[in-house]
Amino acid sequence: MRVAPIAGSIRFVIAGVVLVGQVPGGRAADPKTAVFWSGAQMKEIDARLAPRVSSQTNMAGQSLLASASVIYRTGPSQSEIHEKEADFIFVREGEGSIVVGGKIVGGKPARPNEIRGDSIEGGTSYPVSAGDTLYVPANTPHQFFVEKGKHWVITIVKIIPKG
Repeated sequence: MRVAPIAGSIRFVIAGVVLVGQVPGGRAADPKTAVFWSGAQMKEIDARLAPRVSSQTNMAGQSLLASASVIYRTGPSQSEIHEKEADFIFVREGEGSIVVGGKIVGGKPARPNEIRGDSIEGGTSYPVSAGDTLYVPANTPHQFFVEKGKHWVITIVKIIPKG
């Protein structure tokens, strides 16, 4: 059975990222029923994101669920740490690199349980391209890089680690 993605949800647009409305006191809930996106639907999402890339953030994004987003990126990100959530990253198109680990430089709280900074000292750089998958543990610095003139499309799933 096909279910339309996040039909009827409230959406907010902040810095080129579509965010699903939050439930009081916490993160929005994921649906209780299956949701299916065909390859064609994902390509439509990607095509809508490409012209909306912000010159400040080098990206545009859209929530698929409360815990999953599609990101179209054309340049580097800030460094970031999610204190309680891990990122499971699927590279669907394009190429770039993701630096993981090390120490965040210029880190400041951006929102509850999230720190954003200017860069990372140290860390391991993972060159990534379409088909690659990377897991970034909670409370681990990471930063995305895409060379000028290139782009990538990734799906990020937020995970609350067990144990």
